[in-house]
Amino acid sequence: MDNTLTYLKEIFGINIKTECGKFYNAFPMYMMERYKFCFIKIPGDDKSYVLVEPLKRQDININQLKKQMKQIYGYSESMPIFVFESLRLSQRNILVRNQIPFIQPDNQIYIPNIAINLSQKEIIQKDYGNEFSIAAQVTYIYLLLNDIKETNAPRLAAEMPYSKITFNRALSELVSRKLLYTEGKATRKMYKTIDRDEMWKKGKEFLFNPVEKVFYATYDLSHEGLYISGETALARLGVSLTVPDTFFYATTSEKIKSIDKKRFVNKYDIVTEDYFVIEQFKYDPGFLSTSHYVDIISLYAQLKDNDDERMQIALEELLEEKNL
Repeated sequence: MDNTLTYLKEIFGINIKTECGKFYNAFPMYMMERYKFCFIKIPGDDKSYVLVEPLKRQDININQLKKQMKQIYGYSESMPIFVFESLRLSQRNILVRNQIPFIQPDNQIYIPNIAINLSQKEIIQKDYGNEFSIAAQVTYIYLLLNDIKETNAPRLAAEMPYSKITFNRALSELVSRKLLYTEGKATRKMYKTIDRDEMWKKGKEFLFNPVEKVFYATYDLSHEGLYISGETALARLGVSLTVPDTFFYATTSEKIKSIDKKRFVNKYDIVTEDYFVIEQFKYDPGFLSTSHYVDIISLYAQLKDNDDERMQIALEELLEEKNL
């Protein structure tokens, strides 16, 4: 299900709402033993949907699927969308002809009532905004940090836990922003980086702050496998900034969910200066980090709009030290 949710966020954006625990008590036991369910709300659509993923591989039986659609809607009052990890082209065509909503992650999504039928071969036209998409920012940082001169989606997918279709979109965005250019065609197409200094100068204008949410704790959570970030990382990696009393860490939403909620406190309830800030990133900082610290470019994206002049001086010194 995680792969499907990631795919949907790539299609509809990070504002898609999910609630995979909503249906734990909604369906009879025999259905819970057959399927995994997850509620979703698509931005701009007032309807409710429920993803229905078979726990075991099943044959495509149209009559049975239609019957199950009615049952699922009756229990949840949400339109079911079946999730199939593996489908042949003929099976996908049968589902489309019978107007059965389905998703095959990284291959096709079909939701007939909102006229969505996107396949891997289609190019979704979009105007790129003032900031990178999540996958484009991760790709941009990865290419810069590793001084990669040329690559393609299969190579990147073998090195980082994103799919080939995700990297294809990210690489296309970087080409559109004139940070990459292409050579060759079809399966021989390669993406090549422009001059590294120019790539940094142009690309840093599109970096977004990766911090999505902030949590607070009154005792150290470093043993949870978090990455040192923010002002703490800047002070420790540089030389001109005093290490702050407050410690900053970065992690993912999945890691946040795994931490006992009793460990977090309300910011306004803190009565001591000895507390810790846990920053939830929009992407996994571990994708790009080679140490206990967030990578230098994500750190820059975190702090580039900070008004503290001392911090900006320290940031520029650190970037210069890292040849950026």
